[in-house]
Amino acid sequence: MKDQLTRRSMVKATAVLGAGALAAPAIIGTARAQSQTLNVWSYDGFITDEFRDAFTEETGIEVNVRLVSDQAEQFNLMAAENGEFSADIVCVAGHRFYQFVDAEFLEPVDMDRLNNWSLLENQYADAEWVSRNGRIWGVPMVVVTTGLIYNSDVMERPDSLSAMFDEANAGMTTYQIQDFFPLVMNYLGYDGTARSYAGNPDIAQRAVNATRDFLIENKDKVRRYYDAATEVQQMFLTGDVSLAAGSSGPAAQLILEGFPVGFTIPREGGLAYAYGFNISRNAANLDNAYVFLNALLSSPENGAAMVRSTGFNSAMQGVEDLLTDAERQVLSLTDAERSALTWVDVETAAFIFDLIDVAAEEIRAA
Repeated sequence: MKDQLTRRSMVKATAVLGAGALAAPAIIGTARAQSQTLNVWSYDGFITDEFRDAFTEETGIEVNVRLVSDQAEQFNLMAAENGEFSADIVCVAGHRFYQFVDAEFLEPVDMDRLNNWSLLENQYADAEWVSRNGRIWGVPMVVVTTGLIYNSDVMERPDSLSAMFDEANAGMTTYQIQDFFPLVMNYLGYDGTARSYAGNPDIAQRAVNATRDFLIENKDKVRRYYDAATEVQQMFLTGDVSLAAGSSGPAAQLILEGFPVGFTIPREGGLAYAYGFNISRNAANLDNAYVFLNALLSSPENGAAMVRSTGFNSAMQGVEDLLTDAERQVLSLTDAERSALTWVDVETAAFIFDLIDVAAEEIRAA
């Protein structure tokens, strides 16, 4: 186990949902920073204002955050930059990072410089999906589960994905196509993880085509498709939708704010994956990137703040002990729901999600 960084305590009250405090980042005093800036592409809530302010105050490094809404957006932005990446750190999902690795957008993690890796939960630090080609490519920070979000004042808890295609809910549903697609594959009797299709791209293509056609046939049930989690929350708040396929994050935030929604894993199952921070290849501020990542991992209080601001579970050790009973109740799944979850396989994702991306565009255009 690597020695943990020494750190001076600087506690600030958080402004995120729930009670808690944000620990000051652990900083390497002799960091060889190329500049006093760090450019990060991140999803909303992954970097709290409190953490960023504390980090800048202690290190002098200004963190510039550009919010992104999905993986395709980040990939296309990086592709357009043609190797001259403006971001030092990007936020990539565990089931999608193979695309960024294979496109040579990312830098493998130098484990000798990531002092606090040991503070991750073992099941995430040692997971297959954090590595590719024998190297570690990112730091998992939050764990996402996908299922159904529903307005509990309007409807009973749905136990099946069939509710998304019920005429009674027509015009009151929403989903993000790529994330919903594997769940619908499972619902139709195909393999949403695509593990059974490894080495059989023709069979995978037929399964994807059938799922695509089914979603096109049921397009009238959808109020509109969404990209960012904040869109889901807004649609529930305005009453535009009463049922959504989505992740635990937006549901947890709505529940903690007192809005009548529930989150459940349907009997056909749900998917789980992680989001983490990855270093861009030839990052202009590489030293600062390692200072930042070590700071995030320096204390479970940072993980707890991220949990409260995103609604996702943390990959860091000791975070659950810092949550209130109400927060743990909202952010936890039953044993039955956990058993229905399937982790996205990064190797089979390398071909199935390419097919799904094409199908998603065809659904939108239909």
